[in-house]
Amino acid sequence: MKGTTRSSSRTLASIRQLCSMGLSQEFFIVKFLEVLRDWVPADTCHFVWADGKTLHPVNYSGDAFSEMRALNRYLTHNALIDAPGLFPAFPQVMRTLTSGLFGCDADNAKIYLGSDFYDEVLHPLDGRYMLYLVARNQNDEPQGLFVLLRSKGGKAFTDADRQKLLQLEPYLRFAFSVNSHRDMDSDNQDGEGMLILNSNGEVSLQDRQARRLFWMASHEQINGKALIHLDSHGLTPQIRRLHQRLVSIFQDRESPPPSFECRNRWGRFVFRCSWLHGQHEQVAGVRITHYIPRILKTWQGLHRLDLAPRQQQVALLYSEERTTTEIASELNISRHTAAEYIDVIYNRLDIPHTRKALQEALLQQAVA
Repeated sequence: MKGTTRSSSRTLASIRQLCSMGLSQEFFIVKFLEVLRDWVPADTCHFVWADGKTLHPVNYSGDAFSEMRALNRYLTHNALIDAPGLFPAFPQVMRTLTSGLFGCDADNAKIYLGSDFYDEVLHPLDGRYMLYLVARNQNDEPQGLFVLLRSKGGKAFTDADRQKLLQLEPYLRFAFSVNSHRDMDSDNQDGEGMLILNSNGEVSLQDRQARRLFWMASHEQINGKALIHLDSHGLTPQIRRLHQRLVSIFQDRESPPPSFECRNRWGRFVFRCSWLHGQHEQVAGVRITHYIPRILKTWQGLHRLDLAPRQQQVALLYSEERTTTEIASELNISRHTAAEYIDVIYNRLDIPHTRKALQEALLQQAVA
Protein backbone atom coordinates (compact mmCIF):
# COMPACT_ATOMS: atom_id res chain seq x y z
CA MET A 1 0.00 0.00 0.00
CA LYS A 2 1.35 3.37 -1.03
CA GLY A 3 1.88 6.09 1.56
CA THR A 4 4.63 7.59 3.66
CA THR A 5 5.42 8.14 7.32
CA ARG A 6 5.62 11.90 6.78
CA SER A 7 3.99 13.79 9.67
CA SER A 8 0.29 14.53 9.30
CA SER A 9 0.72 18.23 10.03
CA ARG A 10 3.28 18.65 7.26
CA THR A 11 1.24 16.63 4.80
CA LEU A 12 -1.81 18.73 5.62
CA ALA A 13 0.23 21.90 5.12
CA SER A 14 1.28 20.66 1.66
CA ILE A 15 -2.33 19.85 0.76
CA ARG A 16 -3.52 23.28 1.93
CA GLN A 17 -0.83 24.92 -0.19
CA LEU A 18 -1.79 22.93 -3.25
CA CYS A 19 -5.48 23.75 -2.81
CA SER A 20 -4.76 27.47 -2.53
CA MET A 21 -2.56 27.87 -5.63
CA GLY A 22 -5.36 28.75 -8.03
CA LEU A 23 -4.39 25.99 -10.47
CA SER A 24 -6.43 24.61 -13.33
CA GLN A 25 -8.38 21.56 -12.21
CA GLU A 26 -6.39 19.18 -14.40
CA PHE A 27 -3.04 20.23 -12.92
CA PHE A 28 -4.50 20.31 -9.42
CA ILE A 29 -6.11 16.88 -9.48
CA VAL A 30 -3.05 15.04 -10.83
CA LYS A 31 -0.88 16.34 -7.96
CA PHE A 32 -3.62 16.10 -5.35
CA LEU A 33 -4.03 12.38 -6.05
CA GLU A 34 -0.29 11.92 -5.53
CA VAL A 35 -0.20 13.64 -2.13
CA LEU A 36 -3.52 12.12 -1.04
CA ARG A 37 -1.77 8.80 -0.43
CA ASP A 38 0.36 10.45 2.22
CA TRP A 39 -2.80 11.53 4.04
CA VAL A 40 -4.84 8.33 3.69
CA PRO A 41 -2.64 5.44 2.48
CA ALA A 42 -4.09 3.64 -0.54
CA ASP A 43 -2.91 1.41 -3.38
CA THR A 44 -4.62 3.47 -6.09
CA CYS A 45 -6.39 6.83 -6.19
CA HIS A 46 -8.90 8.06 -8.75
CA PHE A 47 -11.01 11.10 -9.58
CA VAL A 48 -14.00 11.29 -11.93
CA TRP A 49 -15.24 14.76 -12.92
CA ALA A 50 -18.98 15.44 -13.07
CA ASP A 51 -20.65 17.49 -15.79
CA GLY A 52 -21.97 20.76 -14.37
CA LYS A 53 -25.49 20.23 -15.78
CA THR A 54 -26.17 16.51 -16.16
CA LEU A 55 -23.75 15.36 -13.43
CA HIS A 56 -22.70 12.52 -15.73
CA PRO A 57 -19.00 11.52 -15.63
CA VAL A 58 -17.03 13.59 -18.15
CA ASN A 59 -13.31 13.22 -17.35
CA TYR A 60 -10.91 11.02 -15.39
CA SER A 61 -7.51 11.14 -13.71
CA GLY A 62 -5.82 8.47 -11.62
CA ASP A 63 -4.23 5.04 -11.61
CA ALA A 64 -6.54 3.13 -13.97
CA PHE A 65 -4.53 3.65 -17.17
CA SER A 66 -3.25 0.07 -17.02
CA GLU A 67 -6.88 -1.17 -16.89
CA MET A 68 -8.60 0.99 -19.47
CA ARG A 69 -11.26 -1.62 -20.19
CA ALA A 70 -12.47 -1.45 -16.59
CA LEU A 71 -12.47 2.36 -16.72
CA ASN A 72 -14.35 2.27 -20.02
CA ARG A 73 -16.92 -0.11 -18.54
CA TYR A 74 -17.48 2.20 -15.58
CA LEU A 75 -17.80 5.44 -17.54
CA THR A 76 -20.07 4.03 -20.25
CA HIS A 77 -22.21 1.64 -18.18
CA ASN A 78 -21.78 1.16 -14.42
CA ALA A 79 -21.75 4.88 -13.59
CA LEU A 80 -25.12 5.32 -15.30
CA ILE A 81 -27.04 2.63 -13.37
CA ASP A 82 -27.76 1.87 -9.73
CA ALA A 83 -25.60 -0.64 -7.87
CA PRO A 84 -28.34 -2.41 -5.84
CA GLY A 85 -27.70 -2.37 -2.11
CA LEU A 86 -24.66 -0.11 -2.53
CA PHE A 87 -25.32 3.28 -4.13
CA PRO A 88 -27.30 4.93 -6.94
CA ALA A 89 -26.08 5.95 -10.38
CA PHE A 90 -23.26 8.51 -10.56
CA PRO A 91 -25.49 11.62 -11.02
CA GLN A 92 -27.49 10.69 -7.91
CA VAL A 93 -24.30 10.01 -5.96
CA MET A 94 -23.24 13.56 -6.82
CA ARG A 95 -26.57 14.99 -5.61
CA THR A 96 -27.14 13.03 -2.41
CA LEU A 97 -23.99 11.43 -0.97
CA THR A 98 -20.89 12.76 0.77
CA SER A 99 -18.50 9.94 1.68
CA GLY A 100 -18.54 6.25 2.49
CA LEU A 101 -16.84 2.85 2.66
CA PHE A 102 -17.44 -0.33 0.69
CA GLY A 103 -16.22 -3.86 1.29
CA CYS A 104 -14.92 -2.94 4.74
CA ASP A 105 -17.36 -4.78 7.02
CA ALA A 106 -18.90 -8.24 6.77
CA ASP A 107 -22.46 -7.23 5.80
CA ASN A 108 -21.41 -4.61 3.32
CA ALA A 109 -18.65 -6.77 1.84
CA LYS A 110 -21.07 -9.55 0.87
CA ILE A 111 -23.16 -7.18 -1.27
CA TYR A 112 -20.11 -5.31 -2.56
CA LEU A 113 -18.14 -8.39 -3.66
CA GLY A 114 -21.21 -9.89 -5.32
CA SER A 115 -22.02 -6.80 -7.37
CA ASP A 116 -21.43 -6.21 -11.07
CA PHE A 117 -19.72 -2.97 -10.07
CA TYR A 118 -17.04 -4.88 -8.18
CA ASP A 119 -16.73 -7.69 -10.71
CA GLU A 120 -16.50 -5.46 -13.80
CA VAL A 121 -14.71 -2.38 -12.47
CA LEU A 122 -13.06 -2.64 -9.08
CA HIS A 123 -11.81 -6.23 -9.18
CA PRO A 124 -9.70 -5.54 -12.32
CA LEU A 125 -8.30 -2.53 -10.41
CA ASP A 126 -7.55 -4.74 -7.37
CA GLY A 127 -9.99 -2.66 -5.36
CA ARG A 128 -11.02 -5.01 -2.54
CA TYR A 129 -11.71 -2.06 -0.23
CA MET A 130 -13.11 1.30 -1.32
CA LEU A 131 -13.32 4.75 0.27
CA TYR A 132 -14.99 7.63 -1.56
CA LEU A 133 -15.63 11.35 -1.20
CA VAL A 134 -17.88 13.57 -3.31
CA ALA A 135 -16.07 16.84 -4.06
CA ARG A 136 -18.06 20.09 -4.03
CA ASN A 137 -17.21 23.75 -4.48
CA GLN A 138 -18.07 26.58 -2.10
CA ASN A 139 -21.54 26.87 -3.65
CA ASP A 140 -22.13 23.20 -2.72
CA GLU A 141 -22.17 22.23 -6.40
CA PRO A 142 -20.88 18.69 -7.09
CA GLN A 143 -17.55 18.60 -8.94
CA GLY A 144 -16.66 14.92 -9.01
CA LEU A 145 -15.85 11.76 -7.10
CA PHE A 146 -12.64 10.78 -5.32
CA VAL A 147 -12.13 7.03 -4.94
CA LEU A 148 -9.35 5.38 -2.91
CA LEU A 149 -8.76 1.64 -3.26
CA ARG A 150 -6.84 -0.94 -1.25
CA SER A 151 -6.05 -4.43 -2.50
CA LYS A 152 -7.05 -7.77 -0.99
CA GLY A 153 -3.70 -8.00 0.78
CA GLY A 154 -4.15 -4.62 2.48
CA LYS A 155 -6.15 -3.44 5.46
CA ALA A 156 -9.77 -2.44 5.16
CA PHE A 157 -10.53 1.26 5.33
CA THR A 158 -12.01 2.36 8.65
CA ASP A 159 -14.36 5.15 9.67
CA ALA A 160 -11.27 6.95 11.01
CA ASP A 161 -9.91 6.96 7.42
CA ARG A 162 -13.22 8.36 6.21
CA GLN A 163 -13.17 11.11 8.84
CA LYS A 164 -9.59 11.95 7.92
CA LEU A 165 -10.55 12.26 4.25
CA LEU A 166 -13.44 14.53 5.23
CA GLN A 167 -10.96 16.88 6.91
CA LEU A 168 -9.78 17.86 3.42
CA GLU A 169 -13.24 18.92 2.28
CA PRO A 170 -12.92 22.67 3.14
CA TYR A 171 -9.65 22.92 1.19
CA LEU A 172 -11.13 21.04 -1.75
CA ARG A 173 -14.14 23.35 -1.80
CA PHE A 174 -11.78 26.30 -2.14
CA ALA A 175 -9.67 24.61 -4.84
CA PHE A 176 -12.77 23.87 -6.92
CA SER A 177 -14.13 27.41 -6.50
CA VAL A 178 -11.21 29.60 -7.57
CA ASN A 179 -10.58 30.43 -11.20
CA SER A 180 -7.09 29.58 -12.40
CA HIS A 181 -4.93 32.69 -12.33
CA ARG A 182 -1.51 31.12 -12.66
CA ASP A 183 0.75 31.35 -15.67
CA MET A 184 0.38 27.84 -17.02
CA ASP A 185 3.60 27.74 -19.04
CA SER A 186 4.72 24.15 -18.57
CA ASP A 187 8.50 24.19 -18.54
CA ASN A 188 9.53 21.73 -15.82
CA GLN A 189 9.81 18.01 -16.45
CA ASP A 190 7.40 15.92 -14.40
CA GLY A 191 7.64 12.40 -15.83
CA GLU A 192 8.42 10.34 -18.90
CA GLY A 193 7.68 7.00 -20.50
CA MET A 194 8.72 4.94 -23.51
CA LEU A 195 6.79 3.65 -26.52
CA ILE A 196 8.36 0.82 -28.55
CA LEU A 197 7.60 0.88 -32.27
CA ASN A 198 7.68 -1.97 -34.77
CA SER A 199 9.14 -1.67 -38.28
CA ASN A 200 5.92 0.00 -39.51
CA GLY A 201 6.05 2.73 -36.89
CA GLU A 202 3.20 1.22 -34.89
CA VAL A 203 3.24 1.03 -31.10
CA SER A 204 4.02 -2.55 -30.07
CA LEU A 205 4.94 -2.03 -26.40
CA GLN A 206 4.65 0.75 -23.85
CA ASP A 207 5.57 1.07 -20.21
CA ARG A 208 2.98 2.06 -17.62
CA GLN A 209 3.95 5.71 -17.53
CA ALA A 210 3.98 5.96 -21.32
CA ARG A 211 0.47 4.52 -21.47
CA ARG A 212 -0.76 7.20 -19.06
CA LEU A 213 1.05 10.07 -20.79
CA PHE A 214 -0.01 8.93 -24.27
CA TRP A 215 -3.68 9.01 -23.20
CA MET A 216 -3.28 12.41 -21.55
CA ALA A 217 -1.49 13.91 -24.55
CA SER A 218 -4.08 12.49 -26.97
CA HIS A 219 -7.24 13.37 -25.02
CA GLU A 220 -8.09 16.56 -23.13
CA GLN A 221 -11.00 14.63 -21.65
CA ILE A 222 -10.75 10.94 -20.79
CA ASN A 223 -14.37 9.88 -20.88
CA GLY A 224 -16.66 7.29 -22.42
CA LYS A 225 -16.47 8.92 -25.85
CA ALA A 226 -12.65 8.85 -25.82
CA LEU A 227 -12.64 5.23 -24.67
CA ILE A 228 -14.99 3.83 -27.32
CA HIS A 229 -11.91 2.57 -29.16
CA LEU A 230 -9.33 1.67 -26.54
CA ASP A 231 -6.41 1.80 -28.96
CA SER A 232 -7.51 5.05 -30.59
CA HIS A 233 -5.06 7.95 -30.14
CA GLY A 234 -5.26 11.14 -32.16
CA LEU A 235 -1.45 11.34 -32.12
CA THR A 236 -0.88 7.90 -33.71
CA PRO A 237 -0.27 9.34 -37.24
CA GLN A 238 2.33 11.70 -35.82
CA ILE A 239 4.08 8.80 -34.09
CA ARG A 240 4.32 7.05 -37.46
CA ARG A 241 5.75 10.21 -39.02
CA LEU A 242 8.42 10.33 -36.32
CA HIS A 243 9.44 6.81 -37.29
CA GLN A 244 9.50 7.74 -40.98
CA ARG A 245 11.73 10.74 -40.22
CA LEU A 246 14.10 8.57 -38.22
CA VAL A 247 14.35 6.04 -41.04
CA SER A 248 14.99 8.84 -43.55
CA ILE A 249 17.79 10.26 -41.43
CA PHE A 250 19.29 6.78 -41.04
CA GLN A 251 19.21 6.44 -44.85
CA ASP A 252 21.06 9.77 -45.16
CA ARG A 253 18.07 11.60 -46.60
CA GLU A 254 16.97 15.08 -45.57
CA SER A 255 14.23 15.05 -42.95
CA PRO A 256 12.92 17.21 -40.10
CA PRO A 257 14.03 16.13 -36.60
CA PRO A 258 12.13 13.07 -35.30
CA SER A 259 10.35 14.98 -32.54
CA PHE A 260 7.22 17.03 -31.90
CA GLU A 261 5.35 18.53 -28.97
CA CYS A 262 1.74 19.20 -28.07
CA ARG A 263 -0.06 21.07 -25.30
CA ASN A 264 -3.45 20.67 -23.70
CA ARG A 265 -5.09 21.00 -20.28
CA TRP A 266 -2.78 18.35 -18.81
CA GLY A 267 0.40 20.24 -19.71
CA ARG A 268 3.09 20.05 -22.40
CA PHE A 269 4.18 16.75 -23.95
CA VAL A 270 7.35 16.25 -26.00
CA PHE A 271 7.79 13.14 -28.20
CA ARG A 272 11.31 12.16 -29.36
CA CYS A 273 12.05 9.13 -31.53
CA SER A 274 15.39 7.28 -31.63
CA TRP A 275 16.88 3.87 -32.32
CA LEU A 276 17.14 1.69 -29.26
CA HIS A 277 20.65 0.65 -28.18
CA GLY A 278 21.53 -2.97 -28.79
CA GLN A 279 18.50 -3.59 -30.98
CA HIS A 280 17.96 -4.17 -34.68
CA GLU A 281 17.96 -0.88 -36.56
CA GLN A 282 14.25 -1.16 -37.30
CA VAL A 283 13.29 -1.11 -33.60
CA ALA A 284 12.70 2.46 -32.49
CA GLY A 285 11.55 4.00 -29.26
CA VAL A 286 9.58 7.18 -28.63
CA ARG A 287 10.24 8.87 -25.32
CA ILE A 288 7.28 10.91 -24.03
CA THR A 289 8.23 13.67 -21.60
CA HIS A 290 5.60 15.56 -19.63
CA TYR A 291 6.18 19.14 -18.45
CA ILE A 292 4.23 21.08 -15.79
CA PRO A 293 4.35 24.66 -14.39
CA ARG A 294 7.33 25.49 -12.20
CA ILE A 295 5.19 26.29 -9.17
CA LEU A 296 3.88 22.72 -9.12
CA LYS A 297 7.39 21.31 -9.39
CA THR A 298 8.53 23.63 -6.60
CA TRP A 299 5.62 22.53 -4.43
CA GLN A 300 6.52 18.91 -5.11
CA GLY A 301 10.08 19.54 -3.92
CA LEU A 302 8.80 21.26 -0.78
CA HIS A 303 6.51 18.34 -0.03
CA ARG A 304 9.55 16.06 0.13
CA LEU A 305 11.49 18.28 2.53
CA ASP A 306 11.30 18.06 6.30
CA LEU A 307 10.17 21.65 6.80
CA ALA A 308 7.61 22.96 9.28
CA PRO A 309 4.26 23.97 7.72
CA ARG A 310 4.90 27.71 8.00
CA GLN A 311 8.39 27.28 6.53
CA GLN A 312 6.82 25.46 3.56
CA GLN A 313 4.47 28.39 2.95
CA VAL A 314 7.23 30.98 3.13
CA ALA A 315 9.60 28.94 0.93
CA LEU A 316 7.01 28.49 -1.82
CA LEU A 317 6.03 32.17 -1.88
CA TYR A 318 9.64 33.37 -1.78
CA SER A 319 10.68 31.00 -4.58
CA GLU A 320 7.87 32.50 -6.67
CA GLU A 321 9.50 35.97 -6.56
CA ARG A 322 7.33 37.32 -3.72
CA THR A 323 8.93 39.94 -1.48
CA THR A 324 9.14 39.58 2.30
CA THR A 325 6.57 42.37 2.60
CA GLU A 326 4.13 40.50 0.33
CA ILE A 327 4.75 37.23 2.18
CA ALA A 328 4.17 38.89 5.55
CA SER A 329 0.90 40.40 4.34
CA GLU A 330 -0.40 37.16 2.82
CA LEU A 331 0.48 35.00 5.84
CA ASN A 332 -0.45 37.64 8.43
CA ILE A 333 3.00 37.68 10.01
CA SER A 334 5.54 40.46 10.49
CA ARG A 335 8.09 41.27 7.82
CA HIS A 336 10.82 40.47 10.36
CA THR A 337 9.34 37.01 10.96
CA ALA A 338 9.12 36.35 7.22
CA ALA A 339 12.80 37.28 6.83
CA GLU A 340 13.75 35.00 9.73
CA TYR A 341 11.91 32.08 8.14
CA ILE A 342 13.76 32.65 4.87
CA ASP A 343 17.12 32.57 6.69
CA VAL A 344 16.12 29.35 8.48
CA ILE A 345 15.17 27.74 5.15
CA TYR A 346 18.50 28.65 3.54
CA ASN A 347 20.38 27.23 6.53
CA ARG A 348 18.29 24.05 6.60
CA LEU A 349 18.95 23.44 2.91
CA ASP A 350 22.62 24.49 3.24
CA ILE A 351 22.52 26.58 0.07
CA PRO A 352 23.68 30.11 -0.88
CA HIS A 353 21.30 32.85 0.26
CA THR A 354 19.89 33.60 -3.20
CA ARG A 355 16.42 33.11 -4.62
CA LYS A 356 17.83 31.23 -7.61
CA ALA A 357 19.64 28.76 -5.31
CA LEU A 358 16.37 28.14 -3.46
CA GLN A 359 14.47 27.54 -6.69
CA GLU A 360 17.11 25.10 -7.93
CA ALA A 361 17.21 23.25 -4.60
CA LEU A 362 13.44 22.76 -4.58
CA LEU A 363 13.36 21.59 -8.21
CA GLN A 364 16.17 19.11 -7.46
CA GLN A 365 14.18 17.76 -4.51
CA ALA A 366 11.21 17.20 -6.80
CA VAL A 367 13.19 14.75 -8.96
CA ALA A 368 15.22 13.14 -6.16
